[in-house]
Amino acid sequence: MSPWQLLQAAIATLIIWLASLLPPRIASNTGSLLIRKIGPLLHWHRRGMANLLHVYPEMSLKDRRNIMRGVWDNIGRTIGEYGCIRKVGPSVTVSGLENVPPEGTPVIFVTAHMANWEALAWFSRLCGRQLLDVYRKPNNVYLNKLLEIRSKGLPVTMVEKNNKSGLYLLRKLREGGAINLFVDQKGTRGDYLLPFLGKNALTIRAPALLAAKTGALIIPGRMIRENNHNLHIKIYPPLRKSNEMDDLEGAHIMHEINNIISSWVEETPEQWLWIHRRWKNAEIKS
Repeated sequence: MSPWQLLQAAIATLIIWLASLLPPRIASNTGSLLIRKIGPLLHWHRRGMANLLHVYPEMSLKDRRNIMRGVWDNIGRTIGEYGCIRKVGPSVTVSGLENVPPEGTPVIFVTAHMANWEALAWFSRLCGRQLLDVYRKPNNVYLNKLLEIRSKGLPVTMVEKNNKSGLYLLRKLREGGAINLFVDQKGTRGDYLLPFLGKNALTIRAPALLAAKTGALIIPGRMIRENNHNLHIKIYPPLRKSNEMDDLEGAHIMHEINNIISSWVEETPEQWLWIHRRWKNAEIKS
């Protein structure tokens, strides 16, 4: 493991430990203050600027910088709040619970890295369903271990995305379980190539495939940050689907999901994680 990864983990550990000692609002404000200073110096800032230019070629440099300033503000607040996530959780609110079916009905919640996406771990307690939260393991093994430790005790079961996770999720859905999938990151070879924010992007097909094999409902939901500190989960009605979903129908479902998430991003662009490699053909430009 490289010294840089050790340094990353050490810095993250220090920030999360310090944040755990603070009230949530102070932790959020402190994280924002630090990351707004550090973020623009990192290569992820150039990627975010490139993604904005790719999606909005007519947008001025000033406007792109303003959005990225908001992105770093949100990331900083999310990091600070993650450090004291057990204190943040009880203050999270939710609307749209009437769209959540009772225990025993298989559900696939689809979401995105919006606002404080880490606080979605509390949705399990709010909706009365035991959720499986699928996550992608960080490349940094030390950072991954830190996240595993920090997630202990949260009202959600974390499932690492790997070669075996698909079969595990199938089994749980067939038993009437509920899972949470982040669908705003770049897919891999074999996934759908579909428009996202008006530009073609590899889009994961997992929600459509799992729904086709289990009959699970697909329900969109997102986290919204209001007035810097208030975190609200909004749950939307289930997507309509046919009982026999073929590959074409699956692509239509994922196209609809992409459109829904695109509308969220356009509504609050500063609350989305623009630093992802969402578009393979977006060039790094400042």
